[in-house]
Amino acid sequence: MTATPMRIDSEGDLLEDHANALGAGAHLAVMPIARLTLEWSPLTFPQGITFYPSGIAQTDSLGIIPNDPDSGSLAEVASATSGLDVGTLSEHPLVVFPFSFDWESFRKNSHKGNLAFIRRLSDHVDRGCLDLIRYIQCPFFANGDPLQNLPGRAGQLNSNPMMSGVLLYNHSLRQARIIGGDAFTHTITRGLGLFIDDVDESRFPNEGEVGFITRHGLSLYTAVQEANNSTACFIQYLALLEFLAFPDEYRKFEEVKKVIARYVARDASQYKALLDRFFELTGKKEEGTGRIIGYRTRLIHMGERIEDVVPDDDSRKALFYELDGYIRAVIDHMIENSGASYTEYLKIRGNLRPY
Repeated sequence: MTATPMRIDSEGDLLEDHANALGAGAHLAVMPIARLTLEWSPLTFPQGITFYPSGIAQTDSLGIIPNDPDSGSLAEVASATSGLDVGTLSEHPLVVFPFSFDWESFRKNSHKGNLAFIRRLSDHVDRGCLDLIRYIQCPFFANGDPLQNLPGRAGQLNSNPMMSGVLLYNHSLRQARIIGGDAFTHTITRGLGLFIDDVDESRFPNEGEVGFITRHGLSLYTAVQEANNSTACFIQYLALLEFLAFPDEYRKFEEVKKVIARYVARDASQYKALLDRFFELTGKKEEGTGRIIGYRTRLIHMGERIEDVVPDDDSRKALFYELDGYIRAVIDHMIENSGASYTEYLKIRGNLRPY
């Protein structure tokens, strides 16, 4: 079982809060995070990933060595000019977590290598907890708009959306370094972001094969949420359904729909109706004329937009809400069985309403 996510009684002493991991030889990563708010007390999630409200986390005991803007190292100069420093960190909510890596190799990174490392650390936060938090706490159209309450990436700055970074602490050396730069290609600007809350322990995937598949599915769900337009969102929804039905190989949607429909249907009549609906959403042709009316074929092969296929705003909203329901039926079931091997899960899935 995963560790219980909870609010912790902390005064912001990072060395005390993460003493066990530091004692075991891990380093500490301290990242700002944009578009996220939490109440007075920190929240901790699996793998020691802990979110601190703005100004709570104490960094003055970490032995931070400032970046020298006149250094002979291009990587250090770039980090110095990124604008990420102790003052900037104190103005942001922070996500802090233990992370094992080779310190000497890290210190030899080029600027490009530093940016790749920032993305790697941010991805660790996504997969460790933030993808699931987005899935649970940022449902589509909860506030009338899918993007309104999405958080930014771990590492991104509210103060300068172009820049991102991380403070890295080595406990054996009793020193910390800051790296920064333009690690990400885009940022969300609509809405105020996420007011993060607790997530019950049982909602997190376990460490089995199905848990691994589920975490990747949640990562793909994040990509759906952050899609730049409705057409891309629709196409990625269908791609996610394909992955969830057959994670280890590509299958035609003719086979995919038979799997997905079994998670959703309550009787044989609804099962048949769902198969017809999935055909309409993908490659259906009009009887008699042969005219293509399937949504995905029109979008991918005929260059139309989802706004052309479904012009009415409320109808499009209903469409995405419908697709979201299919995704959640599968992911929720996989989370419940995430400790199983994939072979075991196929047997469990095989018992779903064999209409």
